[in-house]
Amino acid sequence: MRPPKYYLLILLAFLPVYIADCAFRVYNRWLVTVSSIFLDGTGVEIRIWACAHFFFIAHPGCQGESRAFHHERMGAKRKLNGSKVLLQELVEKTVNGCGYDLVELERAPGGILRVYIDFLSEDAGDKSITLNDCETVSHQLSRVLMVEDVDYDRLEVSSPGLDRPLKKLQDFVRFAGMEAHVKLRRPVTGMGNRKTFQGILLPPEGDELSLEFEGNDKENNSVLHFTIADIDKARLVPQVNFRSRKA
Repeated sequence: MRPPKYYLLILLAFLPVYIADCAFRVYNRWLVTVSSIFLDGTGVEIRIWACAHFFFIAHPGCQGESRAFHHERMGAKRKLNGSKVLLQELVEKTVNGCGYDLVELERAPGGILRVYIDFLSEDAGDKSITLNDCETVSHQLSRVLMVEDVDYDRLEVSSPGLDRPLKKLQDFVRFAGMEAHVKLRRPVTGMGNRKTFQGILLPPEGDELSLEFEGNDKENNSVLHFTIADIDKARLVPQVNFRSRKA
């Protein structure tokens, strides 16, 4: 049996290593931890703790593309707490807090989370979403998603494009008078059991939406009446003006 002094010598030999390891862990935690406080646009104060070395930001070029685009890649995988509805509400609240409208939220293969944004109807005018707008939303949204521990690998924030999706009642109010393509969940009896229609959006009356389209009678247009719940997909028909281009 070894004398007790040998155990004491072994303990003394490993003690500096243990102390150094503890000191390094404390120092590393303070070094890579960032504490920031920000307002989400609704006056609610949120405290964020983020590991700085987990952020990798890239700015892809936009030349030749019809959409402004920005993405952030996250090195650490997040866990999703809550349902798709809760995620939709979280993203929409954050986007609105930045002063924009959430057009569509989409999950794609490879852990991609796509967010399409536009200006709010009262701020829209003739403005178009730019790369700076996408960056603003991307930076704010990535922080909120990290706090909520949302599971995704890459965040993409983009403009909706010329074929903008129509999702909410407010969209049909905003784009009344414009041409749209509407696909319903079920065929419409009395209209050839069709599910897809293309025509001009009429101003909604309450919850009822209307689309004026060319029917079988070429002289008189037909009107399709439907609600948000009836829609499978609805998009604006792209309107491209070539008159401004030089010959």
